[in-house]
Amino acid sequence: YYFLKNLYKMLACCNSVSLKRPEMLKLDSISKSFDGKPVLQNISLEIKEGERFSLLGQSGCGKSTLLRLIAGFESPDQGKIWIEGDEVSSLPVEQRPVGLIFQNYALFNHMTVYDNIAVGPRVKKLTESVISKQVDELLEITRLKELKNSYPQHISGGEAQRVALARAVINRPKILLLDEPLSALDPSLRQHLREELVEMQKTLGTTFLFVTHDQEEAMSMATHMCIMEKGVIKQTGTPADLYERPTSSFVAKFLGEINCLIGTVEQQIGNLVTISLGENGKVQLLSDTDKIKNNRCYIRPEKIFFDVGKEQKIPINNLEGTLVGIDFFGSYTRYQIQLKDGTFFKLSLHHRKAKQHKHMIGDSVRVLFAISDVFQIHEK
Repeated sequence: YYFLKNLYKMLACCNSVSLKRPEMLKLDSISKSFDGKPVLQNISLEIKEGERFSLLGQSGCGKSTLLRLIAGFESPDQGKIWIEGDEVSSLPVEQRPVGLIFQNYALFNHMTVYDNIAVGPRVKKLTESVISKQVDELLEITRLKELKNSYPQHISGGEAQRVALARAVINRPKILLLDEPLSALDPSLRQHLREELVEMQKTLGTTFLFVTHDQEEAMSMATHMCIMEKGVIKQTGTPADLYERPTSSFVAKFLGEINCLIGTVEQQIGNLVTISLGENGKVQLLSDTDKIKNNRCYIRPEKIFFDVGKEQKIPINNLEGTLVGIDFFGSYTRYQIQLKDGTFFKLSLHHRKAKQHKHMIGDSVRVLFAISDVFQIHEK
């Protein structure tokens, strides 16, 4: 943590003027194919200055290709790219105001740590005395001074991450592009570096655009994000918007676990909708649509709790079933309940709350969830 705190101070001082300038990335109708196979299809996106923006999606959805187009390693088949109001679609990599950290850090194994960090300034043809001063400062701050003459294959994953970060920020980019930068690290180090990267971004105010397939990583780091599938953007918004108000079943299922209940719309009075689930009972929800025809509704497992006989002060749904599975995940416990028609229903409780329940597999249970926590998805 110490090395980043000092790094922030140095860069904020050196880059105080540029930090005040507006920074924005805009993509307009970007498409890209390889060997006739579409990889990106009509991607339009605008990222405001100072955001931490995540491109989230499964492997092969086009995230990394989009990042390479922004960096300048690939050219779009159609569409345009703007950075800070300037069109950069045809500019070479070295003329774009971006920094890039690759998934595998892309360090040069034939170069020392020092030379890896010095690549950018040398491309800019700075004098060796200036380069030496800048690199030595970063080596001190990132606690890499003793590894100055080491080669990438002889350092740890965390040390390689620091080298990649130093190399990316030495040119003080307006936008930092990160392609799954934490995927090669162990879980405990990943969590630590997430926090450090967020703190760095807040201090510098630099726009971060990072690619990941890890939902937790994206939601914990991003101020805004988009979910991609097969080369198209499915939805863009804040992590809370996408999680709480998904506009497609793909997004709903991609961002964590979810229960889907299928029934028949029984009645609608104002915005209160009642859906019959047959022998499982009924579920009510609040709708912003005048006339509901959708027979599917969704509820997140963590919104559900066991009925312990307490009086509820809010409108509540209830379902009954048999407890058929209990899985312990450290911070929470997941319970699997089989409803009367055989449908499986998941409930997640924080570990401390889970300890309060003595339910055993095979028990008959009654679960509750607020009407306001049930939602529908009106897909086009």
